Amino acid sequence: WSDIKSGRLPGGAYITYTIPDDKNLLYIKATYEIRPGVKHETKGSYFGDTLFVEGFGNTESHPVTITSVGRNGKVSESRVVNVTPLTPPLISTFEKLHLQETFGGAAIKFTNPAKANLAYVLLSDSTGNGNWYTVNTYYSKAEIGAISARGFDAVKTRFAVYIRDRWDNKSDTLIKDLVPLFESAVPKSKFKELKLPNDNAGPHTFSGRTWVMTYLWDGGDDNGGNNGNVFHTAPSQGIPSTFTFDMGASYTLSRFKFYHRGGNGNIYTRGDPKIFKVWGSNNPSLDGSWASWDSIGTFTSFKPSGLPVGQYNADDTKFAVDEGENFDMPIGTPPYRYLRFTVAELWGPVSYFYIAEFSFYGSPAETD
Repeated sequence: WSDIKSGRLPGGAYITYTIPDDKNLLYIKATYEIRPGVKHETKGSYFGDTLFVEGFGNTESHPVTITSVGRNGKVSESRVVNVTPLTPPLISTFEKLHLQETFGGAAIKFTNPAKANLAYVLLSDSTGNGNWYTVNTYYSKAEIGAISARGFDAVKTRFAVYIRDRWDNKSDTLIKDLVPLFESAVPKSKFKELKLPNDNAGPHTFSGRTWVMTYLWDGGDDNGGNNGNVFHTAPSQGIPSTFTFDMGASYTLSRFKFYHRGGNGNIYTRGDPKIFKVWGSNNPSLDGSWASWDSIGTFTSFKPSGLPVGQYNADDTKFAVDEGENFDMPIGTPPYRYLRFTVAELWGPVSYFYIAEFSFYGSPAETD
């Protein structure tokens, strides 16, 4: 084997070579360290002419040892090629990472053009004296996303975030002192359905039960499986589908949690909502017309794994079913008592939708 050349890749490199006409040759092997003391190797068969080396966490020059191995197990003399990777995805993603306050905690916004498998580790200093602990670790290969941690008081808190890749390389750490915005859970005891003439989200009846809208606020956040209480519309209602409810009082909403229906074959497929629109009103017209409704925003469900439709992993389930998917209300959204949702698009090709639970957060309007 001869004519060894190399080319640069993000976090890695490729090495090409010419294979000799030797029937005893079994494979070509590259051995290298992605960082001091951490060895990796990759092999290329007799029928190939390229080796890929990956897992580097920087853009420094790295020596790669190339050897050939015969069918008798004999290893040839080695040759060393120095490769210089392009910027690894964890570094390019970290360079555009944002850490900012949000209601009840901190939010991370990221751009990952390479769609690499990355872990975003959010930390907090509980005392302000360097006593760091991990708040949560989020795994995603999505190109663009936002993730948050809640449950913090509205006092100055030190947060930090770093990125880790699948080779356990770590980025620098971004540290910020943030003051989480105040919020509290909106009580659900006064929630009730508001039936408007042109809404089309009638409940579905199957398995001896009718899967009604009130299941959205029955407190079953973690009970969204196949046999749990979920709001499930009838297939005849179609998509888009609109429904309306009364929160019983006006609230300035900071965010809401949408708990996806869990269970086998439900999450991020079939009737799981993907895109939905939200409107608010304090004096809705009972004829169902839209003149008395203000548009709050259009929201798109996020899938951490980035896997194709119909596929999901444990991280997706934790994010959407167990913890509930958070959606922030636009800054400056006024207080509303009545909310109207339109499910515009689903993760799957069906004519019905299902949602396990809603939870809302914010503060009571001053007039209530």
